[in-house]
Amino acid sequence: MKEETRDYLTKEMGRVHEVFQTLDKYDPNLVDALASLRKAAIPAIDEEDSVLPAKYKELIMVAVEAATGRGEKGKSHARKAVRAGATPKQVQEALALCIYLVGMSSWVDGGMECVLAAEEESEKVAKGEKFNWTAEVKSSTHSK
Repeated sequence: MKEETRDYLTKEMGRVHEVFQTLDKYDPNLVDALASLRKAAIPAIDEEDSVLPAKYKELIMVAVEAATGRGEKGKSHARKAVRAGATPKQVQEALALCIYLVGMSSWVDGGMECVLAAEEESEKVAKGEKFNWTAEVKSSTHSK
């Protein structure tokens, strides 16, 4: 992976996620291409060229991950949405669409945890604490 890719992933994710590290071992060009695609689809929070603000993109990703049961089921994107200016209520409203469109299981299997993650992240923002992906958070709320 190019240094530019490593810097971008670290800036946006706080680290180079193991998904990218493992892929880099076998196909660094693919990592660079995926990072480029991510950068085009998800501009940085501080980037002003995007028509759709970062918080809305993060809310969409929360809903998609919760609806599909993918990734951390939206919890880390709920945290990033809060960091981009969303409220826990906005996270809940994005997830309400999932309940309507794909069923209550989207709430039970991950949606509720997204709102709890958003609440927790709001408290961390208020205290000036840094962002961590949900997998790195060790709290009683998310240690199931």
